[in-house]
Amino acid sequence: MRNKKKWLFYKGYVIIQIEGVYPERLVSLLEREGVPLCDLNRRGRTLLCTLPARDFQRLHRLNRRCRCRVHIREKGGSPYWLRRMWRRRVPILGMVCTLLLALWASHRIWFVDVQGCERMDEAVLRQALREQGLQPGRDARALVLSDVGDYVAAQYEELAFLEIHVDGVILRVRAREALAEGERLDLTRPCDVISTREGIVTKITAYAGRAQVRVGDKVGKGQLLIAGHVTARDGSMTYETHAYGEVLAAVLYRAEAEAPKTAVEWAETGQTAPYAALYVGPHLLLERGCPFEEADFVDDERALSLSPWPLRVCYGVWREKVKRERPLTLAERKEAALFEAERMALLQVPCQAKVIMIDRHIVEKNGKLYGVCNLTTEENIGYTKEIS
Repeated sequence: MRNKKKWLFYKGYVIIQIEGVYPERLVSLLEREGVPLCDLNRRGRTLLCTLPARDFQRLHRLNRRCRCRVHIREKGGSPYWLRRMWRRRVPILGMVCTLLLALWASHRIWFVDVQGCERMDEAVLRQALREQGLQPGRDARALVLSDVGDYVAAQYEELAFLEIHVDGVILRVRAREALAEGERLDLTRPCDVISTREGIVTKITAYAGRAQVRVGDKVGKGQLLIAGHVTARDGSMTYETHAYGEVLAAVLYRAEAEAPKTAVEWAETGQTAPYAALYVGPHLLLERGCPFEEADFVDDERALSLSPWPLRVCYGVWREKVKRERPLTLAERKEAALFEAERMALLQVPCQAKVIMIDRHIVEKNGKLYGVCNLTTEENIGYTKEIS
């Protein structure tokens, strides 16, 4: 039946209303003549049906035997649709040209956003990018952005590297500048290595300076780890140097969260709304939006392809959903509290730290349940500070 309706849409169809004492006679004659009919619907002495538009003329010849009254209720299908579109060909041609222009422009660069230039002149960097072809109106797919970034960064000593990527029609350039010559000389100034947080030292390597702690020592925040003021072993001389090295320590992070009594969940209300979308090739042209604040989309796997044109119509259903509270069991409350405590502890951990142990447990305080998470990491806690 679906293929039959699709075929009627391609060839054009007419929905007719037959009135008379015996409209079935006319229907029988049409079927005997090989006219395909569908959507037959009887309402009293009135009968509604759909037949191909090209067979409508044969209906008058056959109706002379039945003497029924025939009225056209609706005309549809691609022939009638194309005829209406041809009458409005100028605005439709403008829409098609606008769509093609938008598709063409969506793959090109129209704006260049440069950030991170402090010592380097931004205008000089923009000119260098323009010489490599990164300018408004250029097709971004025709260039290897990583190679362009490496080449431009190698031309200027102020740049360490360039991060280039395309965000829609915007070319985003992030410059990472190299250390200035003056900043390199500052590294020779006398400095100490101090602790940035509390922990237990697991490894210490002093490349310059003298270590003040050992493996297993507990250190506090701001404690001296590697001294830049060095005294010779025999005490004959003292000097100051730029101390640096690697100090790894086991650091404890702790977080706790109260166990919730209810949970908010999404539930369907039973309200639905139809969805339809028109695609031109892989690109979305028109779409029927969602009338609900929150809803889930269900694809009913129906799609109508209007070949030979690159048009495709997709269908679906929006199902409305709302938030509802649900009481939690004791086990669910404990699990939710432990999960939230672990999440809060992980948020405190630096990105370069390595998690080596996680301990989770439940405690009760003043009649309330709390989830506690003790998280241990291994990280570099050394920080270089100039000797005043």
